[in-house]
Amino acid sequence: MKKIFKKKRFIFLFIVILAVPIIIALNKNKGAAEVFVNSVSLEKKTIEQIISVKAPLEGIEKADVVSPLNYEIIDIKVKEGDVVYKDQVLAELDSEELKEQIILEESQIDLAQLELQDKLKTMQIEYDKALLKIRELEDSYNVNKELLDNEIITQESFDKIENSLNEAKKSLEGFNSVDGKIVLSSAELKRLEIQKQELEKKKKDLEKILIKSPIDGTVTRVNVNIGRYAKDTENEKAMFVVENLNKLQMKVSISEYDIGKVHIGQEVEIYSDVLKDGIAKGVVARISPTAEQKDNNTMERIIPVVIDITEKPDSLIAGVIASAKIKVDRAENVFVVPSGALLQDENNQSKLLVLNEDNTLKSVIVETGLETDLETVINGTELTEGIDIVINPSLNLTDGMTVTPQKETE
Repeated sequence: MKKIFKKKRFIFLFIVILAVPIIIALNKNKGAAEVFVNSVSLEKKTIEQIISVKAPLEGIEKADVVSPLNYEIIDIKVKEGDVVYKDQVLAELDSEELKEQIILEESQIDLAQLELQDKLKTMQIEYDKALLKIRELEDSYNVNKELLDNEIITQESFDKIENSLNEAKKSLEGFNSVDGKIVLSSAELKRLEIQKQELEKKKKDLEKILIKSPIDGTVTRVNVNIGRYAKDTENEKAMFVVENLNKLQMKVSISEYDIGKVHIGQEVEIYSDVLKDGIAKGVVARISPTAEQKDNNTMERIIPVVIDITEKPDSLIAGVIASAKIKVDRAENVFVVPSGALLQDENNQSKLLVLNEDNTLKSVIVETGLETDLETVINGTELTEGIDIVINPSLNLTDGMTVTPQKETE
């Protein structure tokens, strides 16, 4: 029985002796677990800073054609896509009602002028009679004055003659005369002038019966139909839209945070679904001197900017949504790294983790330059072309740590 027990204890010790090195080895291997990092070779390249915005394309000159009159449309002379020239007739309105109003106005003015002429004649006769009466009373006054002085008549009789003369002179003040001629009053002249102005306005309106294009261009929208009234358009839009499509433009909005990077003359690349893999070229043409609120939900301001299309394929047309990439800055032959490759040290300096030949890590302080959404320009005395840098550094990576790089193509 003791022999069996001794034999079992021997086997147990033997197993323990064998297990100890294995456990130590496992623990050793566990402590030296591999740390994988993604790396890329540092290269010099050209980098551009881009501001991307979207907006519809439209003609560089655009006219919404409306009518100040609201008469029935009796003829539409163009359709969408027609090329028109300035002052070409696009549509015609019914002019019968307006012509009748003009005839009525002319008749009313003629009647008013005849009535005023008759009034002038009547008033002139009355005025002349009043003048004659005054002269007679003045003669009578002079005679009776002499009689009074010679005490031939009484003062009372003379006073009656004098009062009659004064009343006659006062009645003369009710006449509107100039150098003995009766003339119309200011109110009568003004009333006649207003009537004539109304007549002239209607005559000018008659010229507006013909709806004309204010510019050379292409009819891009027709929002009216024959039989409807001029202001009864589709969705209350303009009767016609005419655009100069020889040149296109984009009216975009740039954030107040980016507007300082945008300048007149900067190059712009234009992309659109209608271009497929092609691009158009443009240039920043105008920058508004004032900002406006982006929307009611934010205090951010935006600045309107106009981009002129300078080179375009034939497939690029007005009305489509396009993406504009404004090239606001450029750096050539510089070291560029993914922005995520940069870390901040305890002094708030930017640094990279560089791989030594033995796959250990080394921190390198760098200065940053031009930045895009994905990349950053760097500069530093320890940077050389071809060195491997870690592009996914984490805080647990330290100088001297051995890592296993996984090479990526930038």
